[in-house]
Amino acid sequence: MVEFRPIEADQTAKYWAVLQHAFDIEAGPGADEDDPGPETDDWPPELFDPRGLFDDGELVSVCKLYYFDAYLHDGFTTVGGLGAVATPPEHRRQGYVRQLLSEALAEYRDVGVDVVTLWPFSVPFYRQLGWGIANKYTVYELPPEQLRFARGAAGTVHRLDPDDWGRLRSVEVAFGSGTALSMRRSKRWWQDRTLSAWSGRNEPYVYGYERGGELRGYVLYTVDRAEDGDRTLRVMDLAHVDDDAYLGLLAFLSDHDSQVASVRLPRAAETELLDRVHDPGDVECTVRVGPMARLVDVAAALEGYGWPDGVDVGFSLAVDDPLLERNDRGFAVRVSDGSATVEPAPSGNTSAAGDTSAAGDTSADVTPDVSLDVGTLSRLYLGSVDVPVAERVGDCTIREPDVREVLTAAFPSQRVCLREFF
Repeated sequence: MVEFRPIEADQTAKYWAVLQHAFDIEAGPGADEDDPGPETDDWPPELFDPRGLFDDGELVSVCKLYYFDAYLHDGFTTVGGLGAVATPPEHRRQGYVRQLLSEALAEYRDVGVDVVTLWPFSVPFYRQLGWGIANKYTVYELPPEQLRFARGAAGTVHRLDPDDWGRLRSVEVAFGSGTALSMRRSKRWWQDRTLSAWSGRNEPYVYGYERGGELRGYVLYTVDRAEDGDRTLRVMDLAHVDDDAYLGLLAFLSDHDSQVASVRLPRAAETELLDRVHDPGDVECTVRVGPMARLVDVAAALEGYGWPDGVDVGFSLAVDDPLLERNDRGFAVRVSDGSATVEPAPSGNTSAAGDTSAAGDTSADVTPDVSLDVGTLSRLYLGSVDVPVAERVGDCTIREPDVREVLTAAFPSQRVCLREFF
């Protein structure tokens, strides 16, 4: 019998062995057995829920279930974070990961979480299971002297420590408000994860930019040395409440020019820094794929969504979900007075066809008004893409002009950026 359940205290050695083999295989067996990290001092850990898939009592696949506050749709809410998905090589290609993911999403659904994020080892792998790209991000790599333009800000920079987590979070929240998936980290997360040595990286340096006695920005970074001896300053996180604080932090980074050969600076997808530096040709600017996200329960998510006021429309919706049967079907959607009701189509009618005036005709021989995959729907829900982009690059077809007009107004693109790795 295959069972998905919590990892008990007497199973931790096997659990950590699976994770070590998956994510630190070059270290060899037994690495860090005695000190797996601060997040594991207590069992179960406070930062995540350890889960495993057992086949006749044998642990065959594992993961971590995170719950964190993130900005979404005009406020902060609980978002799921699925991490450390791993299966030992002797149990791979037997369908265990697929079952693990399905069971994990069911647990998130049971506690009312609408969106589950992850950092993919492979975009195609998770895309085929219903996740969509949540956001892309820009990585700048440049000599520190290219940041000299920012010098002259009125504030001052001071070194901070983990006890300053509350001040750091106030900046984090101000910086992330309006950006979907931007986290509001807890004290434990700040002190045991963000500001500590974790996942093979060193403990970061933490500096804050102050003006008028108030913290207005912060930067976290580490420094490493290449084989040729050159050092790179790697920014882990940089947040600010205004442009003055941003410039003050860039100026601070430029003052490392006697210590490092380059600065690596990740940002939400943008190219503005190229317009500010003296020589854009001296800057390497790369856009990369970030985390992925997916809806857990399509009907619940659409019913809880903030639809435009003054809209009165019904339409049929067909969703393709390769992992969750409850989503892989047709729905009748009715939108009125800023809210929606979403009802499953009759059993056997996966096309969920109907007309645009009343989401009631679900006869199987009628083509649905809207059909799309759950990954594309998830991206629309977050604001990662708008309707025209979803139709161009996603598996999204809208057959009724009136419905397209409503969906275009309801799902505009917006800034999305999950910065914290887990």
